[in-house]
Amino acid sequence: MNAVLDHLCAHRSERDFSEQPVGDDVLARVFEATRRAPTWNNAQNVSWVVVRNPQTKARLARCSGNQAWIDQAPVFVVLVMDFYKTELAAQRHGRRQVVLDNVNSVLIGAVDTGILMGTMMAAARAAGLGVCPIGGVRRNMAEVIELLRLPRLVVPMTGVCMGYVRKPSAGRKPRIDLASSWHPEVYDPARVAGGIDALDGEMQAYSRSLGRESAQSWSDAVSSRYGADAYGGVGPALRRQGFRFEWTTQEDDSGGSA
Repeated sequence: MNAVLDHLCAHRSERDFSEQPVGDDVLARVFEATRRAPTWNNAQNVSWVVVRNPQTKARLARCSGNQAWIDQAPVFVVLVMDFYKTELAAQRHGRRQVVLDNVNSVLIGAVDTGILMGTMMAAARAAGLGVCPIGGVRRNMAEVIELLRLPRLVVPMTGVCMGYVRKPSAGRKPRIDLASSWHPEVYDPARVAGGIDALDGEMQAYSRSLGRESAQSWSDAVSSRYGADAYGGVGPALRRQGFRFEWTTQEDDSGGSA
């Protein structure tokens, strides 16, 4: 593989950051690469808030499920879905953003935020920084909106801890095997179960290598998280910020609801 592919395959989430400050010149190079990432129709419905203030980081750490590395990292970047900028564009031409009536607006923002976050993390690592993605900024979305003074049509989607690493994390966390994610032509459910079995074993071995003898398997950990509603405030916060879509049911051809 070439150097770029090697770099991408070497991703690790770091949580032990030093106090060494990250200069604006470094961030500018990282963010220049970030803004060049593709977005749907070049609509660019993603922005980011760069937080260095210790008090603000401490509150964000608490809002995100008490993740101490947010507080420790010299820089915490909150990526936001931003339909405010396209609202201004619409106003210039006397139009309304009808897309806000459809759940597709959130899918646009979520997909594009993911693309930019991946680009940002790869760029930051190329600049010598460690990174850790944080989805917990949605856990108390309304409080984060208030804390960052986000205007209407702007909501926090994810965050990235960023800084120089004191002690690199040991090894890379296991992933499900390639055959379980790569489906030729059509999705094949038969390819998945074996990959989960293997990943459960690999995750437990990985945890034991770090001295975590009682750690959960992958399937146990992910199902326990997905079995709890820790993000119940997301829907109400989206509506307060101006996203107007409603869930509806439609009758399908068999007479049931789809």
